[in-house]
Amino acid sequence: MNRKLWIGAVALTLLLAACSQLRGAGETAAPDTAASEPAERGAGASARGLLPDESEGAAGGGEVVGGVLPPVGPNVIKTAEIRVEVRRNTLRDVVGEVTAIAGRHTGFVLSTQVAGAKARSGLLVIRVPAERFEVALAEIRQLGPKVLREIVAGQDVGQEFIDLEARLRNWQAQEIVLLRLMDRARSVTDTIRVQRELQQVQLEIEQIRGRLRYLEDQTAMSTITVGLREAGVAAPAEPGTLEQAWNRAIQSFMAIVSGGIVAAGALLPFALLALVGLIVFRIVRPRLGMTGTGRSS
Repeated sequence: MNRKLWIGAVALTLLLAACSQLRGAGETAAPDTAASEPAERGAGASARGLLPDESEGAAGGGEVVGGVLPPVGPNVIKTAEIRVEVRRNTLRDVVGEVTAIAGRHTGFVLSTQVAGAKARSGLLVIRVPAERFEVALAEIRQLGPKVLREIVAGQDVGQEFIDLEARLRNWQAQEIVLLRLMDRARSVTDTIRVQRELQQVQLEIEQIRGRLRYLEDQTAMSTITVGLREAGVAAPAEPGTLEQAWNRAIQSFMAIVSGGIVAAGALLPFALLALVGLIVFRIVRPRLGMTGTGRSS
């Protein structure tokens, strides 16, 4: 009996010890799990910090695309022709105002035509920056009570710019190749041949650059032709058909006469030389005849 009780007590003690160990393991496991969750969350947050957000990526992509595409501006040659009727005896003052308008907009006067001190009409050509074209034109309209004529035109040369720049790059590439061939030439014949081709290529490059400079100047500075006429001055009448035909006939006749004078001037030295030769021949011929007669006798 005592033996059974002892065995039961030992078994109960072992059972209680096993339960206490299991409870302690459960209590220690719970804090470890709770501690591991913030660690995982921190790792996830740090990983998300290294990767770009979708919204930020979309915005960043838009900025990159916007930086790659250059702004495209118009390449337009702006010109205008305007005729203004001004008040009587104010032509000289208005001419000065047109000059002032050009200077005020950082432009300049290209030409001025005013016939005499008592002239009642004139013509000016001014150039102003393209961005000030409309403002300057509006100020010119206010110079007189009436605008007789106004023509505004624009020529888009953007495609020509692109074509010329492409051709320029092509010719420049050929120039580089020819310069390398020039350095490698071993004979005078090869050097002359390459130099001839190089000169042609460089001539094409200079012509294209000149055209580009001209287009850049024309697009940067606009041209305004200003015609001024005092009030009461009759407009010049347009010539009729017969008058135009008569004028053309006179011009043709004068052109023929001018051509004849030029031709006569070119042939005059040869005519003088022939005349001198004829005179010398007539002087020398009798002597030659006498010499021949003396020998025969």
